[in-house]
Amino acid sequence: MLDLHTMLVAVAVATSCCALARIVLYFLHPGMAGLGHWAWASVIGALSFAVAGTGAGMSEGWSLTLAHGLVVAGFCLVWDGFRRFLGRSGLPVRFYLGLGALAVVLIVSSHSAGSLYLRAGFNSALVAVISLAIARELLWCAPPHRLAMRLAGWVYLANALFFSVRGASIAFDLGFMAGTMSYGLTVVASMWWLCVTISVTLCMVLMAGERLQEELNHQASRDPLTGALNRRAFGALAEREVVRARRTGAPLSLLMIDMDHFKQINDRLGHAGGDEALMMFVSLAGRMLRAEDLLCRFGGEEFLALLPGSSTTEAMGVAERLRTAFTEQAKGLDGAGQLPFGITLSAGIAALAGDEGLEAAIRRADTALYRAKTVGRDRCELA
Repeated sequence: MLDLHTMLVAVAVATSCCALARIVLYFLHPGMAGLGHWAWASVIGALSFAVAGTGAGMSEGWSLTLAHGLVVAGFCLVWDGFRRFLGRSGLPVRFYLGLGALAVVLIVSSHSAGSLYLRAGFNSALVAVISLAIARELLWCAPPHRLAMRLAGWVYLANALFFSVRGASIAFDLGFMAGTMSYGLTVVASMWWLCVTISVTLCMVLMAGERLQEELNHQASRDPLTGALNRRAFGALAEREVVRARRTGAPLSLLMIDMDHFKQINDRLGHAGGDEALMMFVSLAGRMLRAEDLLCRFGGEEFLALLPGSSTTEAMGVAERLRTAFTEQAKGLDGAGQLPFGITLSAGIAALAGDEGLEAAIRRADTALYRAKTVGRDRCELA
Protein backbone atom coordinates (compact mmCIF):
# COMPACT_ATOMS: atom_id res chain seq x y z
CA MET A 1 0.00 0.00 0.00
CA LEU A 2 1.45 3.38 -1.04
CA ASP A 3 0.07 6.58 0.39
CA LEU A 4 -0.59 8.99 -2.50
CA HIS A 5 0.39 12.26 -0.81
CA THR A 6 3.61 10.82 0.58
CA MET A 7 4.36 9.44 -2.88
CA LEU A 8 3.77 12.84 -4.49
CA VAL A 9 6.09 14.61 -2.05
CA ALA A 10 8.78 11.95 -2.59
CA VAL A 11 8.47 12.33 -6.35
CA ALA A 12 8.63 16.13 -5.97
CA VAL A 13 11.92 15.82 -4.08
CA ALA A 14 13.38 13.46 -6.69
CA THR A 15 12.27 15.63 -9.60
CA SER A 16 13.77 18.64 -7.80
CA CYS A 17 17.13 16.85 -7.86
CA CYS A 18 16.68 16.26 -11.60
CA ALA A 19 15.77 19.94 -11.98
CA LEU A 20 18.99 20.91 -10.21
CA ALA A 21 20.96 18.67 -12.58
CA ARG A 22 19.37 20.33 -15.63
CA ILE A 23 19.98 23.81 -14.21
CA VAL A 24 23.65 22.98 -13.62
CA LEU A 25 23.83 21.58 -17.18
CA TYR A 26 22.43 24.87 -18.50
CA PHE A 27 24.91 27.01 -16.53
CA LEU A 28 27.80 24.84 -17.69
CA HIS A 29 26.79 25.25 -21.35
CA PRO A 30 24.63 28.40 -21.61
CA GLY A 31 25.26 28.74 -25.35
CA MET A 32 23.76 25.33 -26.19
CA ALA A 33 20.23 25.78 -27.56
CA GLY A 34 17.38 24.16 -25.66
CA LEU A 35 19.06 23.65 -22.29
CA GLY A 36 17.36 26.67 -20.73
CA HIS A 37 13.94 25.34 -21.73
CA TRP A 38 14.76 21.94 -20.24
CA ALA A 39 15.82 23.59 -16.99
CA TRP A 40 12.61 25.63 -16.70
CA ALA A 41 10.52 22.58 -17.59
CA SER A 42 12.11 20.59 -14.77
CA VAL A 43 11.44 23.42 -12.29
CA ILE A 44 7.80 23.52 -13.38
CA GLY A 45 7.58 19.72 -13.13
CA ALA A 46 8.92 19.70 -9.57
CA LEU A 47 6.54 22.53 -8.68
CA SER A 48 3.57 20.60 -10.08
CA PHE A 49 4.22 17.67 -7.76
CA ALA A 50 4.84 19.98 -4.84
CA VAL A 51 1.41 21.55 -5.44
CA ALA A 52 -0.24 18.15 -5.83
CA GLY A 53 1.45 16.74 -2.73
CA THR A 54 0.92 19.67 -0.37
CA GLY A 55 -2.29 21.14 -1.76
CA ALA A 56 -0.71 24.64 -1.74
CA GLY A 57 -3.46 25.86 0.59
CA MET A 58 -6.20 25.13 -1.98
CA SER A 59 -8.97 22.61 -2.22
CA GLU A 60 -7.99 19.23 -3.64
CA GLY A 61 -9.84 19.91 -6.90
CA TRP A 62 -8.11 23.21 -7.57
CA SER A 63 -4.66 22.04 -6.45
CA LEU A 64 -4.82 19.02 -8.77
CA THR A 65 -6.10 21.22 -11.59
CA LEU A 66 -3.14 23.58 -11.13
CA ALA A 67 -0.76 20.61 -10.94
CA HIS A 68 -2.17 19.19 -14.17
CA GLY A 69 -1.74 22.56 -15.92
CA LEU A 70 1.87 22.83 -14.76
CA VAL A 71 2.62 19.33 -16.01
CA VAL A 72 1.33 20.16 -19.51
CA ALA A 73 3.25 23.47 -19.52
CA GLY A 74 6.44 21.61 -18.54
CA PHE A 75 5.99 19.11 -21.38
CA CYS A 76 5.53 21.97 -23.86
CA LEU A 77 8.77 23.60 -22.68
CA VAL A 78 10.62 20.29 -23.05
CA TRP A 79 9.23 19.93 -26.58
CA ASP A 80 10.31 23.48 -27.37
CA GLY A 81 13.77 22.75 -25.95
CA PHE A 82 14.23 19.61 -28.06
CA ARG A 83 13.26 21.52 -31.21
CA ARG A 84 15.82 24.22 -30.46
CA PHE A 85 18.47 21.62 -29.59
CA LEU A 86 17.91 20.05 -33.01
CA GLY A 87 18.43 23.44 -34.67
CA ARG A 88 14.76 23.95 -35.50
CA SER A 89 12.60 26.95 -34.67
CA GLY A 90 10.95 27.04 -31.26
CA LEU A 91 7.23 26.67 -30.73
CA PRO A 92 5.44 29.89 -31.74
CA VAL A 93 3.77 32.13 -29.17
CA ARG A 94 0.38 31.38 -30.72
CA PHE A 95 0.88 27.72 -29.82
CA TYR A 96 1.26 28.59 -26.14
CA LEU A 97 -1.69 30.97 -26.30
CA GLY A 98 -3.84 28.34 -27.99
CA LEU A 99 -2.85 25.70 -25.47
CA GLY A 100 -3.58 28.09 -22.62
CA ALA A 101 -7.03 28.84 -24.04
CA LEU A 102 -7.72 25.12 -24.42
CA ALA A 103 -6.63 24.50 -20.83
CA VAL A 104 -9.00 27.21 -19.56
CA VAL A 105 -11.91 25.67 -21.50
CA LEU A 106 -11.14 22.21 -20.14
CA ILE A 107 -10.79 23.47 -16.57
CA VAL A 108 -14.07 25.37 -16.70
CA SER A 109 -15.82 22.39 -18.29
CA SER A 110 -14.51 19.90 -15.74
CA HIS A 111 -15.33 22.15 -12.79
CA SER A 112 -18.81 22.76 -14.17
CA ALA A 113 -19.26 19.00 -14.38
CA GLY A 114 -17.68 18.61 -10.94
CA SER A 115 -15.59 15.71 -12.23
CA LEU A 116 -12.01 15.10 -11.15
CA TYR A 117 -11.91 12.17 -13.58
CA LEU A 118 -12.71 14.48 -16.47
CA ARG A 119 -9.81 16.79 -15.57
CA ALA A 120 -7.42 13.85 -15.17
CA GLY A 121 -8.59 12.39 -18.49
CA PHE A 122 -8.01 15.68 -20.33
CA ASN A 123 -4.58 15.97 -18.74
CA SER A 124 -3.61 12.45 -19.78
CA ALA A 125 -4.72 13.10 -23.35
CA LEU A 126 -2.68 16.33 -23.62
CA VAL A 127 0.42 14.73 -22.11
CA ALA A 128 0.11 11.73 -24.45
CA VAL A 129 -0.22 13.95 -27.54
CA ILE A 130 2.74 16.18 -26.58
CA SER A 131 4.88 13.13 -25.67
CA LEU A 132 4.10 11.63 -29.07
CA ALA A 133 5.12 14.91 -30.76
CA ILE A 134 8.43 14.91 -28.83
CA ALA A 135 9.06 11.27 -29.74
CA ARG A 136 8.43 12.10 -33.39
CA GLU A 137 10.96 14.95 -33.27
CA LEU A 138 13.64 12.78 -31.68
CA LEU A 139 13.16 9.52 -33.57
CA TRP A 140 12.61 11.03 -37.03
CA CYS A 141 15.12 13.87 -36.86
CA ALA A 142 17.94 12.26 -34.86
CA PRO A 143 20.96 11.02 -36.86
CA PRO A 144 21.64 7.27 -36.40
CA HIS A 145 24.78 7.92 -34.31
CA ARG A 146 22.89 10.05 -31.75
CA LEU A 147 22.12 7.16 -29.40
CA ALA A 148 21.11 9.29 -26.40
CA MET A 149 18.68 11.30 -28.53
CA ARG A 150 17.07 8.18 -29.93
CA LEU A 151 16.82 6.66 -26.46
CA ALA A 152 15.02 9.81 -25.25
CA GLY A 153 12.65 9.44 -28.20
CA TRP A 154 11.76 5.88 -27.17
CA VAL A 155 11.20 7.03 -23.58
CA TYR A 156 8.72 9.67 -24.75
CA LEU A 157 7.03 7.16 -27.03
CA ALA A 158 6.54 4.85 -24.04
CA ASN A 159 5.28 7.83 -22.05
CA ALA A 160 2.70 8.59 -24.75
CA LEU A 161 1.51 4.98 -24.63
CA PHE A 162 1.32 5.00 -20.81
CA PHE A 163 -0.74 8.19 -20.60
CA SER A 164 -3.00 6.96 -23.39
CA VAL A 165 -3.74 3.87 -21.31
CA ARG A 166 -4.16 6.03 -18.19
CA GLY A 167 -6.57 8.36 -20.01
CA ALA A 168 -8.59 5.43 -21.32
CA SER A 169 -8.74 3.87 -17.86
CA ILE A 170 -10.03 7.11 -16.36
CA ALA A 171 -12.45 7.86 -19.19
CA PHE A 172 -14.00 4.39 -19.18
CA ASP A 173 -13.63 3.88 -15.42
CA LEU A 174 -11.72 0.64 -15.98
CA GLY A 175 -10.19 0.86 -12.50
CA PHE A 176 -6.83 -0.69 -13.39
CA MET A 177 -4.87 -1.55 -10.22
CA ALA A 178 -7.79 -0.45 -8.02
CA GLY A 179 -7.67 -2.22 -4.65
CA THR A 180 -4.03 -3.14 -5.12
CA MET A 181 -2.65 0.34 -4.60
CA SER A 182 -4.15 3.37 -2.94
CA TYR A 183 -5.68 5.62 -5.64
CA GLY A 184 -4.86 3.00 -8.30
CA LEU A 185 -3.31 4.50 -11.41
CA THR A 186 -2.60 7.86 -9.75
CA VAL A 187 0.14 6.24 -7.66
CA VAL A 188 1.35 4.24 -10.67
CA ALA A 189 1.43 7.45 -12.73
CA SER A 190 3.51 9.16 -10.03
CA MET A 191 6.03 6.33 -10.03
CA TRP A 192 6.06 6.35 -13.83
CA TRP A 193 6.67 10.11 -13.84
CA LEU A 194 9.65 9.60 -11.54
CA CYS A 195 11.17 6.96 -13.85
CA VAL A 196 10.59 9.08 -16.97
CA THR A 197 12.01 12.24 -15.36
CA ILE A 198 15.21 10.47 -14.28
CA SER A 199 15.59 8.70 -17.64
CA VAL A 200 15.01 11.86 -19.67
CA THR A 201 17.38 13.90 -17.50
CA LEU A 202 20.12 11.30 -18.03
CA CYS A 203 19.41 11.36 -21.77
CA MET A 204 19.65 15.18 -21.78
CA VAL A 205 23.04 15.06 -20.06
CA LEU A 206 24.24 12.43 -22.54
CA MET A 207 22.88 14.43 -25.49
CA ALA A 208 24.78 17.51 -24.34
CA GLY A 209 27.88 15.32 -24.02
CA GLU A 210 27.41 13.98 -27.56
CA ARG A 211 27.04 17.52 -28.87
CA LEU A 212 30.22 18.67 -27.09
CA GLN A 213 32.14 15.64 -28.37
CA GLU A 214 31.04 16.42 -31.93
CA GLU A 215 32.18 20.01 -31.53
CA LEU A 216 35.55 18.87 -30.16
CA ASN A 217 35.96 16.39 -33.02
CA HIS A 218 35.07 19.13 -35.50
CA GLN A 219 37.59 21.53 -33.98
CA ALA A 220 40.29 18.83 -33.97
CA SER A 221 39.72 17.88 -37.61
CA ARG A 222 38.94 21.23 -39.26
CA ASP A 223 40.86 24.30 -40.29
CA PRO A 224 39.64 27.04 -37.93
CA LEU A 225 39.38 29.72 -40.66
CA THR A 226 37.75 27.95 -43.58
CA GLY A 227 36.19 24.83 -42.03
CA ALA A 228 37.96 22.56 -44.52
CA LEU A 229 39.64 19.40 -43.23
CA ASN A 230 43.10 19.86 -41.77
CA ARG A 231 46.00 17.73 -43.01
CA ARG A 232 45.85 15.28 -40.11
CA ALA A 233 42.17 14.49 -40.53
CA PHE A 234 42.48 14.43 -44.32
CA GLY A 235 45.34 11.95 -44.15
CA ALA A 236 43.35 9.49 -42.03
CA LEU A 237 40.24 9.69 -44.23
CA ALA A 238 42.20 9.64 -47.47
CA GLU A 239 44.09 6.45 -46.52
CA ARG A 240 40.74 4.69 -46.08
CA GLU A 241 39.72 5.78 -49.57
CA VAL A 242 43.03 4.50 -50.97
CA VAL A 243 42.45 1.08 -49.36
CA ARG A 244 38.88 1.01 -50.70
CA ALA A 245 40.02 2.00 -54.21
CA ARG A 246 42.64 -0.75 -54.30
CA ARG A 247 40.15 -3.32 -53.05
CA THR A 248 37.41 -2.41 -55.54
CA GLY A 249 39.54 -1.24 -58.45
CA ALA A 250 37.66 2.08 -58.60
CA PRO A 251 39.57 5.18 -59.77
CA LEU A 252 40.74 7.79 -57.26
CA SER A 253 41.77 11.29 -58.31
CA LEU A 254 43.40 14.25 -56.57
CA LEU A 255 43.11 17.98 -57.17
CA MET A 256 45.89 20.23 -55.89
CA ILE A 257 44.46 23.76 -56.02
CA ASP A 258 46.25 27.04 -55.38
CA MET A 259 44.96 30.62 -55.40
CA ASP A 260 46.94 32.76 -57.85
CA HIS A 261 48.76 35.92 -56.68
CA PHE A 262 47.67 35.27 -53.09
CA LYS A 263 50.52 37.24 -51.54
CA GLN A 264 49.57 40.28 -53.58
CA ILE A 265 45.92 39.82 -52.62
CA ASN A 266 46.96 39.95 -48.97
CA ASP A 267 49.21 42.97 -49.59
CA ARG A 268 46.56 44.98 -51.45
CA LEU A 269 43.34 43.89 -49.73
CA GLY A 270 44.79 43.11 -46.32
CA HIS A 271 44.70 39.79 -44.52
CA ALA A 272 40.97 40.14 -44.01
CA GLY A 273 40.51 40.26 -47.78
CA GLY A 274 42.73 37.22 -48.24
CA ASP A 275 40.83 35.33 -45.56
CA GLU A 276 37.54 36.21 -47.23
CA ALA A 277 38.81 34.86 -50.56
CA LEU A 278 39.85 31.58 -48.92
CA MET A 279 36.50 31.19 -47.17
CA MET A 280 34.71 32.02 -50.41
CA PHE A 281 36.54 29.22 -52.19
CA VAL A 282 35.82 26.63 -49.49
CA SER A 283 32.15 27.61 -49.42
CA LEU A 284 31.94 27.26 -53.20
CA ALA A 285 33.78 23.93 -53.18
CA GLY A 286 31.44 22.64 -50.47
CA ARG A 287 28.49 23.29 -52.77
CA MET A 288 30.09 21.87 -55.92
CA LEU A 289 31.86 18.78 -54.57
CA ARG A 290 29.99 15.60 -53.71
CA ALA A 291 29.31 14.47 -50.14
CA GLU A 292 31.92 11.69 -50.46
CA ASP A 293 34.66 14.03 -51.73
CA LEU A 294 37.26 15.31 -49.26
CA LEU A 295 38.56 18.89 -49.20
CA CYS A 296 41.63 19.81 -47.17
CA ARG A 297 43.44 23.07 -46.56
CA PHE A 298 46.90 21.77 -47.34
CA GLY A 299 48.71 24.94 -46.36
CA GLY A 300 48.28 28.67 -46.76
CA GLU A 301 46.30 29.24 -49.95
CA GLU A 302 46.77 25.66 -51.16
CA PHE A 303 43.94 23.09 -51.04
CA LEU A 304 43.79 19.38 -51.78
CA ALA A 305 40.62 17.59 -52.91
CA LEU A 306 40.21 13.83 -53.08
CA LEU A 307 37.58 12.51 -55.49
CA PRO A 308 36.74 8.81 -54.92
CA GLY A 309 35.43 6.97 -57.96
CA SER A 310 36.46 9.75 -60.36
CA SER A 311 38.77 9.31 -63.34
CA THR A 312 41.25 11.99 -64.37
CA THR A 313 38.85 13.14 -67.09
CA GLU A 314 36.04 13.57 -64.56
CA ALA A 315 38.41 15.22 -62.09
CA MET A 316 39.56 17.66 -64.77
CA GLY A 317 35.94 18.60 -65.40
CA VAL A 318 35.41 19.22 -61.67
CA ALA A 319 38.55 21.35 -61.46
CA GLU A 320 37.53 23.44 -64.47
CA ARG A 321 34.06 24.06 -63.07
CA LEU A 322 35.55 25.09 -59.73
CA ARG A 323 38.06 27.39 -61.41
CA THR A 324 35.46 29.06 -63.62
CA ALA A 325 32.86 29.45 -60.87
CA PHE A 326 35.38 30.87 -58.39
CA THR A 327 36.81 33.37 -60.90
CA GLU A 328 33.31 34.70 -61.52
CA GLN A 329 32.30 34.77 -57.86
CA ALA A 330 35.55 36.41 -56.74
CA LYS A 331 34.71 39.48 -58.82
CA GLY A 332 32.25 40.40 -56.08
CA LEU A 333 34.92 40.39 -53.37
CA ASP A 334 35.41 43.80 -51.74
CA GLY A 335 38.26 45.60 -53.50
CA ALA A 336 38.63 42.96 -56.25
CA GLY A 337 37.90 45.55 -58.95
CA GLN A 338 40.91 47.62 -57.85
CA LEU A 339 43.39 44.77 -58.39
CA PRO A 340 45.51 44.77 -61.58
CA PHE A 341 44.75 41.04 -61.94
CA GLY A 342 41.77 38.77 -61.46
CA ILE A 343 41.43 36.50 -58.44
CA THR A 344 41.86 33.07 -60.02
CA LEU A 345 42.82 29.47 -59.31
CA SER A 346 45.35 27.05 -60.73
CA ALA A 347 45.04 23.29 -60.28
CA GLY A 348 47.02 20.11 -60.82
CA ILE A 349 45.20 16.80 -61.31
CA ALA A 350 46.56 13.31 -60.68
CA ALA A 351 45.05 9.83 -60.32
CA LEU A 352 46.29 7.12 -57.99
CA ALA A 353 48.26 4.67 -60.13
CA GLY A 354 48.89 1.00 -59.39
CA ASP A 355 50.53 0.43 -56.02
CA GLU A 356 51.45 4.10 -55.75
CA GLY A 357 51.09 5.61 -52.28
CA LEU A 358 49.00 8.65 -51.51
CA GLU A 359 52.05 10.85 -50.92
CA ALA A 360 53.45 10.00 -54.34
CA ALA A 361 50.14 10.90 -56.01
CA ILE A 362 50.05 14.19 -54.10
CA ARG A 363 53.59 15.01 -55.30
CA ARG A 364 52.57 14.38 -58.92
CA ALA A 365 49.50 16.60 -58.52
CA ASP A 366 51.73 19.28 -56.98
CA THR A 367 54.11 19.04 -59.94
CA ALA A 368 51.17 19.51 -62.32
CA LEU A 369 50.06 22.53 -60.27
CA TYR A 370 53.55 24.02 -60.54
CA ARG A 371 53.39 23.58 -64.32
CA ALA A 372 50.01 25.36 -64.41
CA LYS A 373 51.56 28.25 -62.48
CA THR A 374 54.59 28.36 -64.75
CA VAL A 375 52.68 28.48 -68.04
CA GLY A 376 50.41 31.36 -67.07
CA ARG A 377 48.14 30.55 -64.06
CA ASP A 378 44.33 30.42 -64.12
CA ARG A 379 44.39 26.94 -65.65
CA CYS A 380 44.27 23.24 -64.82
CA GLU A 381 47.04 20.78 -65.73
CA LEU A 382 46.98 16.98 -65.71
CA ALA A 383 49.92 15.13 -64.15
